[in-house]
Amino acid sequence: MGKLNGLRVMEIPAFRAISSGFGNPDDIFGNNHVDFKFVKQAPPYDAPDLAWFEGDEAIWIWAAKDDLTEEDIAPNKFIDFDGGIYVVGVADENEPKDCGDVYTQIMEFIINSENFELNDYPGHRVLFHRIGCDEVQKALGMAQQEIFVPVKIRI
Repeated sequence: MGKLNGLRVMEIPAFRAISSGFGNPDDIFGNNHVDFKFVKQAPPYDAPDLAWFEGDEAIWIWAAKDDLTEEDIAPNKFIDFDGGIYVVGVADENEPKDCGDVYTQIMEFIINSENFELNDYPGHRVLFHRIGCDEVQKALGMAQQEIFVPVKIRI
């Protein structure tokens, strides 16, 4: 598994995002999509989208192409995503226990780290993102979900 036990530490740069706005998770993830012609295709993901919760509400964001206007993306809105440093692990999105185990592994890494500390605050929460095309998901027999826990370098 290597020194990080299957985890990784990465930086997500700040970016302008198209936002679903906060709402009921069933509505956000069921019906609120964006036209992918507006999404900026850039590493580390083919379709850089992230989601998080604030209490019982969820928000889903996508990196926006530079030349877009509010009219282009209506009814969605723009937000500025702060980016930051995250400890990341992969879980089976369809298995709550696996998601919980991976989150616990990430938190244990942070708690035991001499270099990082948790950096969770409103608008800068634990993020998630599904990876792998449908074909890969089917071959694996699982829906891969990356879990990103925000950290900062301990001073």
